[in-house]
Amino acid sequence: MSNTEHTTDLIQVTFWGVRGSKPTPGKDTMLYGGNTSCIQAQINNRTILFDAGTGIVEFGNQLMRFHKPVERDDELNKHHKSINADVFFSHLHWDHIQGIPFFQPLYSPLNTFRFYGESKNDLSLKEIIEMQMQSPHFPITMRLMKSSISFNEITANQTVDLGDGITVTTFAVNHPNGCLAYKLQYKQYSIVYCTDTEHITGDQEQQFVNFIKDTNLFIYDCHYTNDEYTGVLDGFPKYKWGHSTWEEGVRLSHIANVECLALFHHKENRTDNQQSLIEQAAKKAFSKSIAAREGMTVFIGGDKTEKVVIYHS
Repeated sequence: MSNTEHTTDLIQVTFWGVRGSKPTPGKDTMLYGGNTSCIQAQINNRTILFDAGTGIVEFGNQLMRFHKPVERDDELNKHHKSINADVFFSHLHWDHIQGIPFFQPLYSPLNTFRFYGESKNDLSLKEIIEMQMQSPHFPITMRLMKSSISFNEITANQTVDLGDGITVTTFAVNHPNGCLAYKLQYKQYSIVYCTDTEHITGDQEQQFVNFIKDTNLFIYDCHYTNDEYTGVLDGFPKYKWGHSTWEEGVRLSHIANVECLALFHHKENRTDNQQSLIEQAAKKAFSKSIAAREGMTVFIGGDKTEKVVIYHS
Protein backbone atom coordinates (compact mmCIF):
# COMPACT_ATOMS: atom_id res chain seq x y z
CA MET A 1 0.00 0.00 0.00
CA SER A 2 1.45 3.39 -0.96
CA ASN A 3 1.80 6.23 1.52
CA THR A 4 -0.61 8.33 -0.54
CA GLU A 5 -3.38 5.72 -0.72
CA HIS A 6 -6.48 6.72 1.24
CA THR A 7 -7.25 4.41 4.15
CA THR A 8 -10.21 4.15 6.51
CA ASP A 9 -11.07 2.43 9.78
CA LEU A 10 -13.90 0.58 8.03
CA ILE A 11 -14.35 -3.20 7.90
CA GLN A 12 -16.87 -4.11 5.20
CA VAL A 13 -18.32 -7.62 5.62
CA THR A 14 -20.34 -9.11 2.75
CA PHE A 15 -22.20 -12.42 2.92
CA TRP A 16 -21.92 -14.41 -0.33
CA GLY A 17 -23.19 -17.73 1.03
CA VAL A 18 -25.14 -18.32 4.25
CA ARG A 19 -26.69 -21.78 3.89
CA GLY A 20 -25.53 -24.92 5.70
CA SER A 21 -24.83 -28.47 4.53
CA LYS A 22 -25.80 -28.16 0.86
CA PRO A 23 -26.89 -25.55 -1.70
CA THR A 24 -30.65 -25.00 -1.74
CA PRO A 25 -31.73 -22.92 -4.74
CA GLY A 26 -35.43 -22.35 -5.24
CA LYS A 27 -38.37 -20.06 -4.73
CA ASP A 28 -38.51 -20.75 -0.97
CA THR A 29 -34.94 -19.57 -0.31
CA MET A 30 -34.67 -16.47 -2.49
CA LEU A 31 -34.74 -13.97 0.38
CA TYR A 32 -31.91 -15.42 2.46
CA GLY A 33 -30.18 -17.33 -0.32
CA GLY A 34 -29.29 -20.94 -0.99
CA ASN A 35 -25.51 -20.82 -1.46
CA THR A 36 -23.18 -22.39 1.08
CA SER A 37 -20.71 -20.57 3.30
CA CYS A 38 -18.58 -17.71 2.04
CA ILE A 39 -17.92 -14.35 3.70
CA GLN A 40 -15.78 -11.47 2.46
CA ALA A 41 -14.12 -8.98 4.80
CA GLN A 42 -12.78 -5.94 2.96
CA ILE A 43 -10.36 -3.58 4.71
CA ASN A 44 -9.15 -0.88 2.34
CA ASN A 45 -7.45 -2.84 -0.48
CA ARG A 46 -7.16 -6.07 1.54
CA THR A 47 -9.58 -8.91 0.78
CA ILE A 48 -10.03 -11.66 3.38
CA LEU A 49 -12.40 -14.56 2.69
CA PHE A 50 -13.79 -17.07 5.15
CA ASP A 51 -14.69 -20.39 3.52
CA ALA A 52 -15.27 -21.22 -0.12
CA GLY A 53 -18.69 -22.80 -0.39
CA THR A 54 -20.82 -22.14 -3.46
CA GLY A 55 -21.22 -18.52 -2.39
CA ILE A 56 -17.67 -17.83 -3.56
CA VAL A 57 -18.71 -18.47 -7.17
CA GLU A 58 -20.78 -15.30 -7.57
CA PHE A 59 -18.14 -13.33 -5.68
CA GLY A 60 -15.62 -14.54 -8.25
CA ASN A 61 -17.93 -13.65 -11.13
CA GLN A 62 -18.24 -10.09 -9.83
CA LEU A 63 -14.49 -9.80 -9.30
CA MET A 64 -13.81 -10.87 -12.87
CA ARG A 65 -16.20 -8.27 -14.27
CA PHE A 66 -13.99 -5.58 -12.76
CA HIS A 67 -10.65 -7.32 -13.21
CA LYS A 68 -11.10 -9.07 -16.56
CA PRO A 69 -7.92 -9.13 -18.67
CA VAL A 70 -7.96 -7.92 -22.25
CA GLU A 71 -7.65 -10.80 -24.70
CA ARG A 72 -4.51 -10.87 -26.85
CA ASP A 73 -3.20 -7.57 -25.50
CA ASP A 74 -0.18 -8.27 -23.31
CA GLU A 75 0.72 -4.59 -23.08
CA LEU A 76 -2.64 -3.66 -21.57
CA ASN A 77 -2.55 -6.67 -19.28
CA LYS A 78 0.71 -5.44 -17.76
CA HIS A 79 -1.37 -2.71 -16.17
CA HIS A 80 -4.34 -4.93 -15.37
CA LYS A 81 -5.27 -4.79 -11.69
CA SER A 82 -4.70 -8.22 -10.18
CA ILE A 83 -6.70 -9.90 -7.42
CA ASN A 84 -4.88 -10.59 -4.17
CA ALA A 85 -6.70 -12.33 -1.30
CA ASP A 86 -6.34 -14.41 1.85
CA VAL A 87 -8.74 -17.36 2.20
CA PHE A 88 -9.35 -18.98 5.60
CA PHE A 89 -11.09 -22.37 5.76
CA SER A 90 -12.99 -23.14 8.95
CA HIS A 91 -12.76 -26.81 8.00
CA LEU A 92 -12.75 -28.89 4.86
CA HIS A 93 -16.20 -30.44 4.66
CA TRP A 94 -17.67 -30.15 1.17
CA ASP A 95 -20.06 -27.29 1.82
CA HIS A 96 -17.09 -25.11 2.75
CA ILE A 97 -14.83 -25.89 -0.22
CA GLN A 98 -17.19 -26.88 -3.05
CA GLY A 99 -17.05 -23.47 -4.74
CA ILE A 100 -13.32 -23.66 -5.42
CA PRO A 101 -13.51 -25.43 -8.82
CA PHE A 102 -15.89 -22.72 -10.09
CA PHE A 103 -14.08 -19.67 -8.66
CA GLN A 104 -12.95 -17.97 -11.87
CA PRO A 105 -10.14 -15.80 -10.43
CA LEU A 106 -8.15 -18.94 -9.59
CA TYR A 107 -7.65 -19.61 -13.30
CA SER A 108 -5.92 -16.29 -14.07
CA PRO A 109 -2.11 -16.06 -13.77
CA LEU A 110 -2.48 -12.42 -12.74
CA ASN A 111 -3.97 -13.28 -9.34
CA THR A 112 -2.55 -14.33 -5.97
CA PHE A 113 -4.27 -16.31 -3.22
CA ARG A 114 -3.07 -17.48 0.17
CA PHE A 115 -5.04 -20.43 1.58
CA TYR A 116 -5.11 -21.10 5.34
CA GLY A 117 -6.49 -24.16 7.08
CA GLU A 118 -5.76 -27.35 9.00
CA SER A 119 -4.26 -30.58 7.75
CA LYS A 120 -6.37 -33.65 8.49
CA ASN A 121 -6.05 -37.46 8.47
CA ASP A 122 -2.34 -37.32 7.53
CA LEU A 123 -3.23 -35.24 4.48
CA SER A 124 -1.91 -31.73 3.91
CA LEU A 125 -4.23 -28.79 3.31
CA LYS A 126 -3.09 -28.78 -0.33
CA GLU A 127 -3.83 -32.49 -0.80
CA ILE A 128 -7.33 -32.19 0.65
CA ILE A 129 -8.23 -29.17 -1.48
CA GLU A 130 -6.91 -30.92 -4.60
CA MET A 131 -8.87 -34.13 -3.95
CA GLN A 132 -12.25 -32.73 -4.95
CA MET A 133 -10.79 -31.78 -8.35
CA GLN A 134 -9.37 -35.20 -9.16
CA SER A 135 -10.82 -37.92 -11.36
CA PRO A 136 -13.45 -39.33 -11.15
CA HIS A 137 -14.96 -36.42 -9.21
CA PHE A 138 -14.12 -33.54 -11.56
CA PRO A 139 -12.75 -33.17 -15.11
CA ILE A 140 -10.33 -30.29 -14.37
CA THR A 141 -7.45 -30.54 -11.92
CA MET A 142 -5.95 -27.72 -9.88
CA ARG A 143 -2.91 -27.80 -12.17
CA LEU A 144 -5.01 -25.80 -14.64
CA MET A 145 -5.48 -23.03 -12.08
CA LYS A 146 -2.81 -20.54 -13.15
CA SER A 147 -3.04 -18.10 -10.26
CA SER A 148 -0.36 -18.11 -7.58
CA ILE A 149 -1.74 -20.21 -4.70
CA SER A 150 0.12 -20.80 -1.44
CA PHE A 151 -1.07 -23.26 1.20
CA ASN A 152 -0.50 -22.32 4.82
CA GLU A 153 -1.32 -24.87 7.51
CA ILE A 154 -2.53 -23.43 10.79
CA THR A 155 -3.83 -24.80 14.09
CA ALA A 156 -5.91 -23.66 17.04
CA ASN A 157 -4.74 -20.80 19.27
CA GLN A 158 -2.65 -19.26 16.53
CA THR A 159 -2.55 -15.65 15.34
CA VAL A 160 -1.78 -14.89 11.70
CA ASP A 161 -0.43 -11.41 11.02
CA LEU A 162 -1.64 -10.33 7.57
CA GLY A 163 0.10 -6.96 7.68
CA ASP A 164 -1.56 -3.54 7.41
CA GLY A 165 -2.62 -3.88 11.06
CA ILE A 166 -4.83 -6.93 10.35
CA THR A 167 -4.63 -10.13 12.39
CA VAL A 168 -6.65 -13.36 12.35
CA THR A 169 -6.73 -15.57 15.47
CA THR A 170 -7.97 -19.17 15.60
CA PHE A 171 -10.04 -21.10 18.14
CA ALA A 172 -10.97 -24.81 18.00
CA VAL A 173 -14.74 -25.37 18.19
CA ASN A 174 -16.99 -28.42 18.61
CA HIS A 175 -17.55 -30.15 15.26
CA PRO A 176 -16.89 -33.68 13.94
CA ASN A 177 -13.38 -33.81 12.39
CA GLY A 178 -12.65 -30.42 13.94
CA CYS A 179 -13.34 -26.82 12.94
CA LEU A 180 -11.71 -23.44 13.54
CA ALA A 181 -13.44 -20.23 14.52
CA TYR A 182 -11.69 -17.04 13.42
CA LYS A 183 -11.41 -13.61 14.97
CA LEU A 184 -10.38 -10.87 12.55
CA GLN A 185 -9.03 -7.75 14.26
CA TYR A 186 -8.27 -4.36 12.75
CA LYS A 187 -7.54 -1.37 14.94
CA GLN A 188 -10.20 -1.30 17.67
CA TYR A 189 -12.69 -3.42 15.71
CA SER A 190 -13.22 -7.16 15.37
CA ILE A 191 -15.46 -9.79 13.82
CA VAL A 192 -15.75 -13.44 14.83
CA TYR A 193 -16.63 -16.08 12.25
CA CYS A 194 -17.84 -19.22 14.03
CA THR A 195 -19.63 -21.66 11.79
CA ASP A 196 -20.14 -25.40 12.25
CA THR A 197 -19.99 -25.75 16.01
CA GLU A 198 -22.13 -27.55 18.51
CA HIS A 199 -22.63 -25.95 21.93
CA ILE A 200 -19.27 -25.33 23.60
CA THR A 201 -19.32 -26.54 27.20
CA GLY A 202 -17.11 -27.06 30.24
CA ASP A 203 -13.82 -25.23 30.65
CA GLN A 204 -13.76 -24.40 26.95
CA GLU A 205 -16.95 -22.33 27.23
CA GLN A 206 -15.30 -19.56 29.25
CA GLN A 207 -12.33 -19.59 26.89
CA PHE A 208 -14.71 -19.14 23.97
CA VAL A 209 -16.59 -16.34 25.74
CA ASN A 210 -13.25 -14.58 26.23
CA PHE A 211 -12.48 -15.15 22.53
CA ILE A 212 -15.67 -13.43 21.34
CA LYS A 213 -15.90 -10.84 24.13
CA ASP A 214 -16.87 -7.33 22.96
CA THR A 215 -16.65 -8.25 19.27
CA ASN A 216 -18.52 -5.96 16.90
CA LEU A 217 -19.94 -8.75 14.73
CA PHE A 218 -20.43 -12.34 15.92
CA ILE A 219 -21.26 -14.67 13.01
CA TYR A 220 -22.53 -17.89 14.60
CA ASP A 221 -23.81 -21.32 13.58
CA CYS A 222 -27.57 -21.07 14.20
CA HIS A 223 -28.45 -24.15 12.15
CA TYR A 224 -31.09 -25.46 14.55
CA THR A 225 -33.74 -24.24 16.93
CA ASN A 226 -33.66 -25.65 20.46
CA ASP A 227 -36.64 -27.88 19.67
CA GLU A 228 -34.89 -29.27 16.58
CA TYR A 229 -31.63 -29.78 18.44
CA THR A 230 -33.22 -31.67 21.33
CA GLY A 231 -35.49 -33.74 19.07
CA VAL A 232 -38.78 -32.34 20.39
CA LEU A 233 -40.17 -31.90 16.87
CA ASP A 234 -39.17 -35.17 15.20
CA GLY A 235 -37.95 -37.46 17.96
CA PHE A 236 -34.36 -37.36 16.67
CA PRO A 237 -31.99 -35.33 18.88
CA LYS A 238 -29.14 -33.73 16.95
CA TYR A 239 -26.51 -34.18 19.64
CA LYS A 240 -22.99 -34.65 18.26
CA TRP A 241 -24.12 -33.59 14.79
CA GLY A 242 -21.86 -30.57 15.10
CA HIS A 243 -24.28 -27.64 14.93
CA SER A 244 -25.75 -25.15 17.36
CA THR A 245 -28.93 -23.08 17.77
CA TRP A 246 -29.93 -19.45 17.51
CA GLU A 247 -30.90 -19.56 21.18
CA GLU A 248 -27.33 -20.51 22.09
CA GLY A 249 -26.03 -17.70 19.89
CA VAL A 250 -28.22 -15.23 21.76
CA ARG A 251 -27.07 -16.56 25.14
CA LEU A 252 -23.40 -16.24 24.19
CA SER A 253 -23.95 -12.75 22.79
CA HIS A 254 -25.40 -11.54 26.07
CA ILE A 255 -22.64 -13.10 28.16
CA ALA A 256 -19.82 -11.81 25.93
CA ASN A 257 -21.25 -8.32 25.35
CA VAL A 258 -21.34 -8.84 21.59
CA GLU A 259 -22.47 -5.81 19.60
CA CYS A 260 -24.24 -7.60 16.73
CA LEU A 261 -25.16 -11.29 16.28
CA ALA A 262 -25.46 -12.65 12.74
CA LEU A 263 -27.41 -15.91 12.53
CA PHE A 264 -25.56 -18.07 10.00
CA HIS A 265 -25.37 -21.55 8.42
CA HIS A 266 -29.14 -21.70 7.95
CA LYS A 267 -30.64 -25.18 7.90
CA GLU A 268 -30.72 -26.50 4.34
CA ASN A 269 -34.51 -27.00 4.21
CA ARG A 270 -35.40 -23.82 6.10
CA THR A 271 -37.77 -21.65 4.06
CA ASP A 272 -37.58 -17.87 3.95
CA ASN A 273 -40.77 -17.59 6.00
CA GLN A 274 -39.42 -19.92 8.65
CA GLN A 275 -36.09 -18.08 8.77
CA SER A 276 -37.85 -14.73 9.13
CA LEU A 277 -39.77 -16.03 12.14
CA ILE A 278 -36.50 -17.16 13.71
CA GLU A 279 -34.95 -13.75 13.05
CA GLN A 280 -37.91 -12.04 14.74
CA ALA A 281 -37.59 -14.30 17.78
CA ALA A 282 -33.85 -13.69 17.96
CA LYS A 283 -34.37 -9.91 17.82
CA LYS A 284 -36.77 -10.11 20.76
CA ALA A 285 -34.17 -12.01 22.76
CA PHE A 286 -31.18 -9.92 21.58
CA SER A 287 -32.11 -6.72 19.77
CA LYS A 288 -28.97 -6.51 17.62
CA SER A 289 -29.62 -9.88 15.95
CA ILE A 290 -29.80 -10.34 12.19
CA ALA A 291 -30.29 -13.39 10.01
CA ALA A 292 -27.51 -13.31 7.42
CA ARG A 293 -28.66 -12.98 3.80
CA GLU A 294 -26.76 -13.37 0.56
CA GLY A 295 -25.64 -9.93 -0.59
CA MET A 296 -26.03 -8.37 2.83
CA THR A 297 -23.20 -6.04 3.83
CA VAL A 298 -22.27 -5.00 7.36
CA PHE A 299 -20.12 -1.89 7.81
CA ILE A 300 -18.09 -1.80 11.00
CA GLY A 301 -16.37 1.37 12.19
CA GLY A 302 -15.52 4.24 9.89
CA ASP A 303 -17.30 7.56 10.31
CA LYS A 304 -20.69 6.04 11.13
CA THR A 305 -22.49 7.08 14.31
CA GLU A 306 -22.98 3.42 15.15
CA LYS A 307 -20.07 1.02 14.80
CA VAL A 308 -22.24 -1.56 13.04
CA VAL A 309 -24.41 -0.46 10.11
CA ILE A 310 -26.27 -3.08 8.05
CA TYR A 311 -27.37 -2.83 4.44
CA HIS A 312 -29.43 -5.42 2.61
CA SER A 313 -28.98 -6.04 -1.09
